[in-house]
Amino acid sequence: MAKNNQSKQPSANQLTVPQQLDNWVFYSLLAIAFLLPLVMSRPIWVTFDQFDITKILFLRLLTLFAVILWIGKILTSRKNEVRWTKLDFVVLGFLALVIISTFTSLHLPTAVHGKYKRFEGLLTFLNYGILYFLAIQAFTNAKRLSRLGTVITIAGVFISIYGVLQYLGLDPLKWSSLPFEERRSFSTFGNPDLLAGFLVMLVPVTVAEFFRSKEIKDRTRALFYDAFVFFAYIIAVLCFFFALTRGAWLGGLAAMLAFIVIAFGAIRKHPVKASLVFGIFIVIFIVAATYTAAVSAGGAHLLERIQSVTKVTEGSAGSRLEIWKAGAQMIKTRPLFGWGPDMFRLASEKFETFRYAQMGGGRTVADNAHNYVIQIAGTIGVPAAIILFGFFIAVLFVGVRATLKLPESERFVSAGLTTAVLGYCVHLLFGISISGSTSVFWLMLGAIVASSSLVRTAQIFSRQTGDVSLKVAAVVIALISLVSAYYGIRIFRADQHYAQAIQLGNSGNLEMAFGEYQKAIDLYQNGRYYDSYGLLLERAGVARQSLELINRAVEIYREGIDAEPYDMDHYVSMAGALAKTATGPSDPVLNDAASRLEYAIENVRPNSFPAHMLLGNIYLYQGRYKEAVNMLEFALKVKPQEKAAIQMIAEAYKELGMQKEAKKYYKQLLTMDPNNQEAKAAISSIDN
Repeated sequence: MAKNNQSKQPSANQLTVPQQLDNWVFYSLLAIAFLLPLVMSRPIWVTFDQFDITKILFLRLLTLFAVILWIGKILTSRKNEVRWTKLDFVVLGFLALVIISTFTSLHLPTAVHGKYKRFEGLLTFLNYGILYFLAIQAFTNAKRLSRLGTVITIAGVFISIYGVLQYLGLDPLKWSSLPFEERRSFSTFGNPDLLAGFLVMLVPVTVAEFFRSKEIKDRTRALFYDAFVFFAYIIAVLCFFFALTRGAWLGGLAAMLAFIVIAFGAIRKHPVKASLVFGIFIVIFIVAATYTAAVSAGGAHLLERIQSVTKVTEGSAGSRLEIWKAGAQMIKTRPLFGWGPDMFRLASEKFETFRYAQMGGGRTVADNAHNYVIQIAGTIGVPAAIILFGFFIAVLFVGVRATLKLPESERFVSAGLTTAVLGYCVHLLFGISISGSTSVFWLMLGAIVASSSLVRTAQIFSRQTGDVSLKVAAVVIALISLVSAYYGIRIFRADQHYAQAIQLGNSGNLEMAFGEYQKAIDLYQNGRYYDSYGLLLERAGVARQSLELINRAVEIYREGIDAEPYDMDHYVSMAGALAKTATGPSDPVLNDAASRLEYAIENVRPNSFPAHMLLGNIYLYQGRYKEAVNMLEFALKVKPQEKAAIQMIAEAYKELGMQKEAKKYYKQLLTMDPNNQEAKAAISSIDN
């Protein structure tokens, strides 16, 4: 990588306006690397999604700010230098495929904005591309490269401290129920797996910063920095273990082994620091293993999680294998352009395996492939996946080659960033890409390439043909950034209204809650909003015995189907509400409810447990007992201990005159619920 220019730099007041703006572009990128992993809505803002939606807002606003500064530099400079490499065309090719995939997608709004709580749609991919381009322009020397590592380390300290406090039970913020084990760190990312993705990059960067402190001339400052980054390393590794994320551990192992290999010559010249890094790792591992085992209370702990790596067909590893099978079917069905960016949940419901439905008790839905190769290939297409991962591999090759060309004493920063990229790539084979980590990842990619010998500089003077092309490109980038920021604000505001609607609904202020729901939907047609709004109307209608409110709920669910026709939840919600309006078994509204469920089972999600349960119940009420048995038998194959299904199928068999089968299920019901009087009476009547 290019050496730092040792010549005397001009002071701030000696810089020209374009030079000052160039500096501010660089500082804006550092702000993204620092703030994105840190920001969340609590405790300042009230949103339902308290993590990713805030990160996506900051990503888009800060990107727009950086683009405005870069355009200001272009407009105020008579001679513009545009840095580029041949790898840039690979990125452009990938983004072109993302655009094509968006317009051939299963559902255009999701393809543009991304799935709620993930938001990795077209606009976010374009943001990644802009970050990469700006990084190529900004990271012009080794000093700037090292500052990126420093900023990531500082942000990582805050994130890691908060994660450790959570594991110790000292979280100053109170969270409601968590969708994972209580004793796992999630910090500012909302999920241990997502936190671990950032920590994969953080750990090698902190190690690199610890070794490179010798470059600081002032010894007092160097000692202070040594102490700080060593603490950062300690707390990051501790948090990494407390996240209990196996895929990220593999990524971290790959990153650190690669760091040792490519920086070995420099590391061996610092035996004391090397001993400290290795020794403290062993100590932290022992402490974390002992402590997690002591407080797990039968849950997951460090050693158990390590041992479970080999159990690929059980637990979360087994469920991911089933998700990957669905992803493989998605790829096979639409290999060229996929189903659309971030479309995994909507598309995979149709390909969900029966085994996955069983493992989740019929209640879980895969919203992501948990493997970025399958995720990209299934949603954007096989060519896009080949191009993207080919690009990642090329950047790693460039980074390693450039690092090895540096004098051994200058390899640490380059080695840290390159191996951080490697670790994150390995993590993505088992994890999820989110803006809070992947934006930093793309900045690293750009910084690595920008500091390599691949960079070429095109000098463009005013009134040249190239100047027009540059300004056209600037306008396109500005428009993309502006549109992204605009929708980022809309989505964020919508989620604030949604959170307010839930609070008002829970407090009984229904009319105001209805108004907040409508504001949220007007800003962002998100399926979750429709279902939540409809459910509040439905419950209020039942409580007040108001057919009008239930019919309003039906209409909201209908709008949800129109907005997201490939999400099974909307069909189940609507059918359930329709059934509540029925005046009797022969009411035609039940046929409407049943037909919608039949269509959804056939075309949207064949293995839907809730749909089979509800349809079985409707059939039973209508006296269509054979059809009810078919639905309920499927439900019991998915979830054999479901009491409601057992009771309904026993009743259906009894009505069909199949007394032996009915008695079997009634007895099974009694073993689960010995005081069930209906089952006792049914068995007694059968015996008599």
